Amino acid sequence: MTQKLYYEDLYAREFDAEVLNQFERDGKFHVILNKTLFFPSGGGQPCDTGFIDGVEVIEVIERGGEIEHVLKQELKNKNVHGVLNWERRFEFMQQHLGEHLFAGMLYNLHQLHTARMRIEGGNVSIDIDTPVKESEIFEAEAAANEAVWRDIPVEVIYPSMDEVKNFARKLPPENAELPIRIVKVEGVDYVPCCGVHVSSTGQVGLIKITSFENHKGGTRIYLKCGTAAYRWLASIYNEVRKAESELVCGYEGINEKILNLKTQIKDLKIENEKTLEKFLRPLAEDLAKNKIVRHVLKNSTQDDVKHLFRLITEINHEAVVMLSSVNAGGVFIMFGTNRENKNVDVRPAFKKAISILEGKGGGSAFSAQGFADAGKSEKLDEALDEALKELER
Repeated sequence: MTQKLYYEDLYAREFDAEVLNQFERDGKFHVILNKTLFFPSGGGQPCDTGFIDGVEVIEVIERGGEIEHVLKQELKNKNVHGVLNWERRFEFMQQHLGEHLFAGMLYNLHQLHTARMRIEGGNVSIDIDTPVKESEIFEAEAAANEAVWRDIPVEVIYPSMDEVKNFARKLPPENAELPIRIVKVEGVDYVPCCGVHVSSTGQVGLIKITSFENHKGGTRIYLKCGTAAYRWLASIYNEVRKAESELVCGYEGINEKILNLKTQIKDLKIENEKTLEKFLRPLAEDLAKNKIVRHVLKNSTQDDVKHLFRLITEINHEAVVMLSSVNAGGVFIMFGTNRENKNVDVRPAFKKAISILEGKGGGSAFSAQGFADAGKSEKLDEALDEALKELER
């Protein structure tokens, strides 16, 4: 059995140990020490990383009480020195205790049970197997932050199974071996846990919900704690400052400015539609006289092509349309017919054209569209010729 130093001293960063076993698997070296500070993956918390005698530790796994340190190179010495990636470890300790505080408050306030928890990088997510109201989430967040500010000590205890059954918000598996390790925060949480945490709630610093969503009939909640929460809020602040500068307002006025801009954009789109209609309708009426329409709009946008396509297929329900636009951004092609025309499938012709243009795209029997690089514009006539042959066939 490897001696678990990470339970004995949460804040130790370096240690000395003896190599008990070392073997190679899948091109990597697995090292078992007589003792370690490296926490293995478990309970939703990722493993520690760092170095042993200068060799990088890339993964830590516990198997049957032995802890395997996975390294890229073989260790040369029997007696070795290990160094943790402390910044990573401390963030995970903050994240894990922050999750305990939030999940504890969800349970205390609303009797909501956390089914699963995972820490991934700077994010924590928890799954609740029943729907959770937004008001319940933020009420628990506020209560969890109050627990942070009270700086309550974190206790690790090994009580009797009877006590665990009476007080734990989550029971251990029925086949769990005694003693049961309980992480206790007085008045907030009492739960079986194998992870490592900061020693008092104040060291979590901050708990912030970032989002939540429906998930498999329940709710998945995302949060950040401690250093990760600070980085996230700092990045948001920087983006808000940029928005303030661009919109020429304080942060209190950003939402109003955005709503005004959305209204202006909507009005401009309506005006643009009217202008396009006025400009394109005569062309559409002329082109719609043909059974097969082939036309290239120079220096035009995709919106121009789509608008012209709509006009032609509204005027002539039987017309089969091959439109394209060419500009500095590339080549856009759109083939189709009116939805009511069930006698034509434009996909074979479209596939022929987009293949010649070496572009990408797709669609349905009555509407297909795609793009190609601007450098392929010299192949457009060939592509449309071959597509026309396909349609005529």
